[in-house]
Amino acid sequence: MDSASQKSQLREDIRHRLLSFSSEELAAESRSLCRRLHDLMPREPQVIAAYYPLKDEADVKPLLTDLLRDGHHIYLPRVGKGDMVFRRIPHLQLARGVFNIPEPLADAPLLDPMKLAYALIPGRAFDRSGNRLGRGNGGYDHWLRWIRAYYQKSSSERLPAFWGVAFECQIVQEIPFEAHDEKVDSVVTARGKMDC
Repeated sequence: MDSASQKSQLREDIRHRLLSFSSEELAAESRSLCRRLHDLMPREPQVIAAYYPLKDEADVKPLLTDLLRDGHHIYLPRVGKGDMVFRRIPHLQLARGVFNIPEPLADAPLLDPMKLAYALIPGRAFDRSGNRLGRGNGGYDHWLRWIRAYYQKSSSERLPAFWGVAFECQIVQEIPFEAHDEKVDSVVTARGKMDC
C-alpha cells in the first residue's frame, strides 16, 4: 500500500476511534487538554498562532478565551484562494469563512512571523516522532514550511515552538511520512507534552 492509501486508511481509523467516544467524554478530555496547554504557556504575553476547532477536533475555545484574557496575542487561520494566513483576533466573535469555519476578519492584522512564539497545530493523528497527519489538503504543511524558511532566511537563532494538539486516541505508532510533510516539535494531549 502506498503512502497516500495508508494515510487515507489512517484518517478513517481515527474517525472511527473518535466516534467510539461520547461527546461528553471528548468535551471532558478537551477541558483537561485546555488546562494542560494553559499551564504550559508563559505568563508574560506571547504571540500565539492557534486554530478554531472543527467538531471532531479538541475543543480549544476555552483555552483561547483564557489566553486572550491573559493578554496573549492570538492569531487564527483565514483561508483564501489556495493559501492560509493567520490574522489576529481580539475575541471569539468571528466571521464565517469559506468552509463555514469561524475565521478572523479579512482586515484583521496579519501575523508577523518574526514575533511568533508558539503555534498550536491540529491534526487527524500524530506519532511520537512529531509526524502529523492532516486532512489531506496540505494547508498546515505549506504554512509550517513557509514559516521555517522565513526564519532560515532571516538567520534567526530562535524558532517558534510548533505543538501538535490532539486527543489521546489520535496518537498512533507511526504515520507515513512524505517529502512534503512537516513535523511538529511536540505533541500535547490531556496527559502531557511529548517532545519529539
